[in-house]
Amino acid sequence: MQILTAKHCGFCYGVKRAVSLALDQAAQTPGSTVYTLGPIIHNPQVVSNLHANGIIAVDDIDQIPSGSTVIIRSHGVGPQIYKAAEIRGLKVVDATCPHVKKAQQAAKELFDSGCQVIVIGEAKHPEVKGIVAWTDNQALTVENAAEAEDVALFSRIGLVAQTTFSEQAFAELTAILQNKTPELVVKKTICTATEQRQQAAAELAQIVDVMLVIGGKNSANTAHLVEICAQYATRTLHIETAEELKFSELKGKDRIGITAGASTPDWIIEEVLERMQNFNEMLENHLQNVKSVEVGSLLRGKVVAIRETDVFVDIGFKGEAVIELSELAYPTPERPEQIVQLGEELSLLVLSDGSSDGSIKLSRKRIQERLAWEEILAAQENHLPLEAHVTEAVKGGVRVAVNGVSGFIPASHVALGSVSDLNTYVGQTLTVFVIEAFESSKKLVLSHKTHLRQQQELQAQKTLQSLTVGSDVTGTVRRLADFGAFVDLGGIDGLIHISDLAWQRVKSPSEVLNEGDNVKVRILKVDLESKRISLSLKDLQPDPWLASAAALKAGMIVDVTVTRLAKFGAFVKVLDGVEGLIRLAELSEKTIHTADEAVTLGQTFPAKILEIEPATKRLTLSVTQIKLDAERAEYQDYLTEQQSDVPTLGDKFAHLFSQLEKK
Repeated sequence: MQILTAKHCGFCYGVKRAVSLALDQAAQTPGSTVYTLGPIIHNPQVVSNLHANGIIAVDDIDQIPSGSTVIIRSHGVGPQIYKAAEIRGLKVVDATCPHVKKAQQAAKELFDSGCQVIVIGEAKHPEVKGIVAWTDNQALTVENAAEAEDVALFSRIGLVAQTTFSEQAFAELTAILQNKTPELVVKKTICTATEQRQQAAAELAQIVDVMLVIGGKNSANTAHLVEICAQYATRTLHIETAEELKFSELKGKDRIGITAGASTPDWIIEEVLERMQNFNEMLENHLQNVKSVEVGSLLRGKVVAIRETDVFVDIGFKGEAVIELSELAYPTPERPEQIVQLGEELSLLVLSDGSSDGSIKLSRKRIQERLAWEEILAAQENHLPLEAHVTEAVKGGVRVAVNGVSGFIPASHVALGSVSDLNTYVGQTLTVFVIEAFESSKKLVLSHKTHLRQQQELQAQKTLQSLTVGSDVTGTVRRLADFGAFVDLGGIDGLIHISDLAWQRVKSPSEVLNEGDNVKVRILKVDLESKRISLSLKDLQPDPWLASAAALKAGMIVDVTVTRLAKFGAFVKVLDGVEGLIRLAELSEKTIHTADEAVTLGQTFPAKILEIEPATKRLTLSVTQIKLDAERAEYQDYLTEQQSDVPTLGDKFAHLFSQLEKK
């Protein structure tokens, strides 16, 4: 038996630092009790060892006597704990993992900048609770795709992650949340040590027969290692101590892999290795007694006869070696000739050694399954597509065959939208991606929607490259938000901001558009890096201000209605869609300090247009000018009247001119 240990396993820097700080503090204060707020790490053996050194874990800070020392564990806490410790006069030793501290600060910065913070991780995990506390407990937590899909729309979202969260799962949830906001800010807070540990475990699990994962049963990062290893290893065992390891579980296995969670100390790993070495001699003695044809062993055989329901194979031993029709392939073929031919050599798995009836039962299907699982697990790790043949529609989705392995595509992952009749997919071959794959439990869940989204993304990239600022395009209104409308331009959405929907003020996009509307829009801006497209609907419509203002001229007197009051004057409605400004000096002949001293909202009165500026859409008017014009006209009339009462030379000497004419 060969024992292989993962390259990266056991205590991480943050955990090692926390334990070291705790032991140092206990050594500095001999005879005094040192407290930790909760278990310093998720490993009962380490916690028990710390307890023996005078380091006690408590659940609440109020349980710690005033003036004592409290150690903040590696998972970290919220700011209110630090304040509570200060109030109680506690000495604080902060053993928060630096990576966790980074996640806390990232969450706080995002929250302070106005983002709706979302923490991707396990909501009940102490690390996640601590991160949420740094956002005044306003952050949301998301652990899976269903929870991500349920997140409401926000104008800005900031993402942080539990430091031990899966990189792949984080990427998948980020892709979903990208559709929940026009602005997504992502802070990468997953610990690189966690990623290295998980990758090393995955690599080792692919080449061993049994994988041992050592760590606390309540440790999140250890649980993730178990899930990862279970995808590859034939058998994965989660143990806390060497005593849990049983000889029967390793019997007949050639290669044993070992990894450990971040909260597992070296001495526990060494105890497991020592116990494994003790097993080695027992296992070697056992292997000497194994029969040549043993149930579960692999061998090669040549097809020597094909019957209606089974196939005979020559494996070089006495007795019949038979492959029944159901063990040839999945789905079960109608006839053996569809799968094998006479003389063909096959790799086979021994199901029965013939000790009971003299007939050795073999399986080709299960070997194909093993090979298929290797391909499936590799496809999952590298996010590669597979081909799946739909065999039947069932409740909640469709059954498929992937190279001889039975899989399931949920109805929500068959297409981009809902499907009314899943039977239409039976017989089709679909390109799929792996959602979940556990060889040990034969669980395979796939998604055709992921492939369709990938194709949609390629189309979106193509569409994005073809768009030019200032051009007009046609799209479909996909959804409405408080701040505008998202329009599908062909695999990619553009945003019509609410201010670009219409020339007049719009309180809600639903006043102008409905989901499903086909609209023609103008491209205002294309950001290739962020894949954001700004659109305008109003730019394709005539400006009502210019149309209405065309009928107005400087000097005209028009009836106006007060719409708004400002410090410097009053805004008035002149025509529908056209507003003007009457400054304080033009509102009243008297000196006034505020507009409401002269006019009220809704009041209607005549005003004179002083100036029209079409370029800036500014219109200035005056009330006092009307009175001044009237006074000027009255004065002019008076002057004219006065001039007509003064006698002229003609009036004085008109009789002389008439006498001369007579002569």
